[in-house]
Amino acid sequence: MDNLPEHVLVENILLLLSVKSLVCMRSVCKSWRSLILNPSFVQLHMARTTANCLVFCNKKRSIYNGQLSVIDTKFLDRGISYLDFPSNLGKSCHIVGSCNGLLCVAYERSKKQTGKRLYLWNPATGKVKHIPENTNVNNIDIYDFSIGFCFDFSSSDYKVVRIVKENAFASERSRVVVYSLIKNYWKEIKVELNFKVIDYIYPAIVKGSIYWIIVVIDQEQFALLSFNVESEIFCTIPLPGSIMCRQDSSYICLFEFKESVALIDEKGDEGISIWTLDDDSCWIKKFTISSPSLITEIVGCLKTGEFVGTDFAETNFAGDIVLYDSVNNMVENTLFKFSAPRTYNYSESLVNLN
Repeated sequence: MDNLPEHVLVENILLLLSVKSLVCMRSVCKSWRSLILNPSFVQLHMARTTANCLVFCNKKRSIYNGQLSVIDTKFLDRGISYLDFPSNLGKSCHIVGSCNGLLCVAYERSKKQTGKRLYLWNPATGKVKHIPENTNVNNIDIYDFSIGFCFDFSSSDYKVVRIVKENAFASERSRVVVYSLIKNYWKEIKVELNFKVIDYIYPAIVKGSIYWIIVVIDQEQFALLSFNVESEIFCTIPLPGSIMCRQDSSYICLFEFKESVALIDEKGDEGISIWTLDDDSCWIKKFTISSPSLITEIVGCLKTGEFVGTDFAETNFAGDIVLYDSVNNMVENTLFKFSAPRTYNYSESLVNLN
């Protein structure tokens, strides 16, 4: 193999191997190690990955018994596999986000401490990086905060965004800090944001922007907040009129749907309504799931556009996980059961955390 041209080695051999195989092959020789760790090769390998896996945790995004359950939606007959969470990080952890094979994990502190410790974890390579604390934020009494994890395409950087509220008073402005993996430090964004993030509605990550559901304090209405990690600009977008002025936000959620923001309204007039945001920041009602026998709660969305749901959501029992094809209005039962799940798209990658 030493006589093989590099492009032949890459295109005909290395790009076809799994991440775990490539991790082992880094020890073969220095030239292979250098090639496999090269960011260009990492991107090429990630682009060739066809896996469409789901990582399951509960609605609080907590990790079950030190493990995360994973199913490959292309090979359901393979059953459930598991990712073992690094034992040295403790048990009180939950998932913040998933991006290019990296999981952002928050470790809950004790009541005497404020904030949360954050980690980046690549389960395929086994590498974990502790994100340094931001002293400007961690030394205050934090009343409320929300976290987003996103890839910055312009700089090929991974960024964590925290929106922090220092006390319970509605008039208190939120502060924003952004962590860069490449620079390995936090910086504060100088911006005034007069809103409250609905922290139990998890953010959607779409094309380099993070989206949250918020309450605009001076209007007492729900809205969509976006933050572009490249430009570091915030923008608020009104929600559809039927949702904007509701008293309860318990039945709405956000996902990425084919590179657009999808707003799920599980208490629509005709059933579960699925809205998408177009390039002009206008909402379009894409689908309505009118039959409760098809799906009762949406808990995720695959990269292929299929929605992940449960067949019942109003009980404490484990529900069947189903895949909903919105084009053909068909449901496939995976035969897997989870109690009150939350899902994240996941595929193995060689992304380096150093």
